[in-house]
Amino acid sequence: MKKSIWGLIILIIISGWLSADPLVLTIDKAVKLALENNLGLKSSRIDVEMKKRASDLSWNRFIPTVQASGTMMRWNNEKLGSALTGFGTESVIPGVGTAYSDVLSVGYNLPRWGLSAGLDFSLNLSYALFKEIEGTRVDYDAGLISYETALKQLERDVRKNFYNILVFEENLSLMEQNLKAAGERYEQAIINYSNGLVPELSKLSAQVGYENLKPALSEMKLGYATMLDGFKMLLGLGLSKDIDLEGTISVDPVKLNTQKLTETFLPRRLDMQKMENSIQSLKIQRSALKLRTMTPMLILGWNVDPSYSLDPWENNWFENMKDNWNQQSGMLRITLAMSLDSLLPWSSAQAGIKDMGDGIRKMEIGFSQARTAAEMEIKSLVMQLNKSMAQLETLDLNVSLAEKAYNMSREAYNAGSKELLEVEDSERDLSNAKLEVLKEKYKYNTGILDLEYALNASLKEIEESSNE
Repeated sequence: MKKSIWGLIILIIISGWLSADPLVLTIDKAVKLALENNLGLKSSRIDVEMKKRASDLSWNRFIPTVQASGTMMRWNNEKLGSALTGFGTESVIPGVGTAYSDVLSVGYNLPRWGLSAGLDFSLNLSYALFKEIEGTRVDYDAGLISYETALKQLERDVRKNFYNILVFEENLSLMEQNLKAAGERYEQAIINYSNGLVPELSKLSAQVGYENLKPALSEMKLGYATMLDGFKMLLGLGLSKDIDLEGTISVDPVKLNTQKLTETFLPRRLDMQKMENSIQSLKIQRSALKLRTMTPMLILGWNVDPSYSLDPWENNWFENMKDNWNQQSGMLRITLAMSLDSLLPWSSAQAGIKDMGDGIRKMEIGFSQARTAAEMEIKSLVMQLNKSMAQLETLDLNVSLAEKAYNMSREAYNAGSKELLEVEDSERDLSNAKLEVLKEKYKYNTGILDLEYALNASLKEIEESSNE
């Protein structure tokens, strides 16, 4: 029994250890996770499904409206009916019937309760219906563009955040190295002070420098934890889930040709597609309004409205239906209707058509402006990327020089021939040089991501286009 209990305890402990393992994420795995779990993307996906359903069922405009009704009624006052009956001498009139010499009027009570039914079909047909169907399909295309935009934005943001966290981790690592180096300098200062090589002020300065780095490191760790929580939310993970990012910030230079990229990918930009779709949608709406205004509408209808002539509580509704059910006003209706006032050039309908035409022209002007702005954006991104590549070469050289200077200063300080401030200055120079390299690598990688998003193209497609 004791062995079973101990075995259960060990199993629980092992399960706890296993569940506590952090989720290791590469950049591609993070993107995949976000595409599966992000709540904003799920909402966009629902919008697309709704628009697709509307497009697939757009033909239902040709389904007639059908309304069925049944009414049970009770008259407030009793009603009387009357009938004529003949008696006396009979005479037969050929082709007419039997005639009587005398006629008697007979009165009787009508049933207090009544029953009636109704069935009505109606269908309105016009040329505008075909434009409305086309409009639902264009609206579905707009939904697809919006969904693709949300998807590309999410992928870009996940990759940017991933790189940003890696930069922060390396920055945090540099801070920890600085703290460790400051601690070592403080220990060396104690030794030098004990050996009479430096005054007490040097020892105190080293201690102050060491202690000042501790709060800064704590603040960075807090910022790092907050950054991770934001990244978890972006991926659709719970905040209690531990994650560990696996990757490095490296730069793979890409040769870029602004003119070729603009010519090849400008029409593929999602914002360009969205504006073209909006212009097309407004044109369809304008055509539909013109057709509704300037062409007739065909209205088809058919209805039956039988009523029960006997007492519905005392008689069988389905017995002798031909005699007991009488139709009041059932009919087939074919109507051709057209609005005449809307043909007047100063009518509200004609004004609406003109307003839509002006709106289309404004959107076309906006499209031209957006196209120019897109060309400028592509050019600016390419220039920034080329600048980053040139800058990285200089920054890498700065790191090598700063590292050499720091090592020389540290050796001289340990030998007692350099002041502490000189070592701290060289250390700061080295840290700043490394940080500048990190920032430039991050800037280059995020610039590539922005270029991919701006062109709606993969890096491979961009490289192939530039090398043609």
